[in-house]
Amino acid sequence: MNANQIALPAVYVRGGTSRAVIFKKSDLPEDRTQWNHIFQSVLGSPDPESSQLDGLGGGTTSLSKVAVLSPSGRSGADVDYLFVQVEPKTGDLLFGANCGNISSAIGPFAVDEGWIKPDHDGKAQVRIYNENSQKVIVSTFSVCPDSHELIEISGVAGRAAPILLRFEKPEGSMSPTAFPTGAKVDRLELSNGRVIEATLFDANVPCAIVSAAAVGITGNESTTQLQSNAAYLELVAEIRVAGAMKMKLCATDYEAREIVKNVPDVVVVSAPTDAAAAITARFVSCDRPHRAAPVTSSMALAAASKIPGTIPAGIIPKQTSEMVRIEHPTGSVDVIVELSENGHVVATSTYRTARRIMQGQVLVPNTQL
Repeated sequence: MNANQIALPAVYVRGGTSRAVIFKKSDLPEDRTQWNHIFQSVLGSPDPESSQLDGLGGGTTSLSKVAVLSPSGRSGADVDYLFVQVEPKTGDLLFGANCGNISSAIGPFAVDEGWIKPDHDGKAQVRIYNENSQKVIVSTFSVCPDSHELIEISGVAGRAAPILLRFEKPEGSMSPTAFPTGAKVDRLELSNGRVIEATLFDANVPCAIVSAAAVGITGNESTTQLQSNAAYLELVAEIRVAGAMKMKLCATDYEAREIVKNVPDVVVVSAPTDAAAAITARFVSCDRPHRAAPVTSSMALAAASKIPGTIPAGIIPKQTSEMVRIEHPTGSVDVIVELSENGHVVATSTYRTARRIMQGQVLVPNTQL
């Protein structure tokens, strides 16, 4: 092997509609300042073209992710899980928020590595402590499901074993409360003087939820159409910056614009076209239109839609079911919302699938290690 590179054990996975490289914490340097170079090199960032051809990243934020795992010594948790978003173009590492899609790959990884033993029926339950949000996710799945148990999820070809993810006590992942400003609807003053109404809500991940009409779209546009709409991209980026400041996720405008680009997610909502759905959404993550639906912001949207006075609640007729079906560009996602009697979010749940794609060693240039 070339002496200019070092080999690190790693596993490449699909989790939901995302992909990530998983490292065991014990295989990484104790000096965390070295992690930046490792994660950037493995994924192929920074890359002025955002293609990540020199690494395992896929050129979009959904495919440019890292998870660091270890058996947990915490009471009530089996696995500690740190999520890292790597910005394809700049190589910036963002640690503030969790990724729900990649969360689906953590439980199966723990079983594959022998950290958790399934029961005699092949069922496994893994309690995952997410270090980003300091919340617990319960992952339940069958190790060897029968063919009739396999499911499809929108945005992923083929069928796979269902993984039930239950996010416990999701309110306030980065804020003191679910509504950081105390209001169900806020007026965001953008840098261009425009004012946009938004529901600023934090359950699993901070979100700024706005109506499609407020940002000049129908809400049914494809991801390609939104990616080519320069005015829309500029507007939702300004909404994210204003939302980050209003929610006190960032201390300065510069920090919100240039450093912490992954929160809040902007969720653009409208009435559904499918009679079976409750609401339609177009998600914007790291200032880029998402091709499907991030799990964490889908859960936040579903939970907010259950709370009277919010923007999404105004779109959805009175609901009696705990399940909220959200239309997105590649299909739909179902989220179960558990509320307490006083209206707080007890838990949010959804089904995902995952696959271990590759395992072995990944090579990292050692010139900066």
